[in-house]
Amino acid sequence: MKRLFCLLVIGLVLGLILTGCNLVVPQDGSLNLTKAKPIKPPSGAHYNLNIIGKKADWNGGGSYDNPDRHTMFVPEDTTGLFIPTPGDDETTNVGDLPGIKIEMTQGDEFAVLDGNAFDDGECAFQLAPGKYEVWITAKAKPPKPGEDYYTNIGGWVFAADDEGDNYYYNIGSVMVKKNLGWLDATHIFYVSTGEDYFGIILEDMWVFDYLDFLVGYDFGDDPDITDAAYFWQYDNHGNKLVKVRFYEK
Repeated sequence: MKRLFCLLVIGLVLGLILTGCNLVVPQDGSLNLTKAKPIKPPSGAHYNLNIIGKKADWNGGGSYDNPDRHTMFVPEDTTGLFIPTPGDDETTNVGDLPGIKIEMTQGDEFAVLDGNAFDDGECAFQLAPGKYEVWITAKAKPPKPGEDYYTNIGGWVFAADDEGDNYYYNIGSVMVKKNLGWLDATHIFYVSTGEDYFGIILEDMWVFDYLDFLVGYDFGDDPDITDAAYFWQYDNHGNKLVKVRFYEK
């Protein structure tokens, strides 16, 4: 009987872990079950960007480059679409990336520079000055039974040197799904010492500061970097609305 009781307790604990409940054991030995609270983004002012998934035959016309808009239109399903990574495989280190490209820059203000990915497989977005916490969630209807809607978002650095070689390297990624709620994606805007392909930084760095540092760095006898950029690899599989919030740090 004692053995059976122990097995039941173990099964209960494993079930709570899988369902997201926290097991609280007070000092008196009694058990209290509490549901894990969902992670929420910070409160306060923020910039909101909506990335809207449309069917493959959608044709809104134009580039949707009004900087005051807060929306981008991308394929609801990017299967079969790729971001080209031109160059020798020995220098790029990656093949073409599945999905569409969202070019990320930083300038005088927040602005959607290109909100239509259907004309050339690319969008463009500009951040305002400063550093930000970045939070992402999927807000469209949940998937139908037997389906699994998700979006993989990867942050990538591109660099080119004065000998014509190109480099692409990933600095973080996040999977966005309806049932995951809000996710802190700030890490895909920072380059860590382990992610820095060239091994020149001593601490984690905001990606746009890193790009400036990379282009201005003296590599001595090695080729210098003449151009560097940051972009998102947006690989969408069914999500019709992904919301991105930027909170100034």
